[in-house]
Amino acid sequence: MAAPYSVRPKPGATVSAPLEWDEVNENLSPSQFTIFNVMERFKEKGDLWKPVLGKGADIKRILKKMEANRAG
Repeated sequence: MAAPYSVRPKPGATVSAPLEWDEVNENLSPSQFTIFNVMERFKEKGDLWKPVLGKGADIKRILKKMEANRAG
């Protein structure tokens, strides 16, 4: 796991970008966020990691939601 917004030492300099739930789908590609485009995404979406740094993520709620999505 890479820290959010960290650049990976790979061709294309991909960046670990936090995602919105609807972005997690079959079209998601690890190479779509790079040092060349991630700042534009940050300007458009804001800091998607910020809520995690606040009160944190409710992992139990997230897992239940994932299970419900998988079942339905």
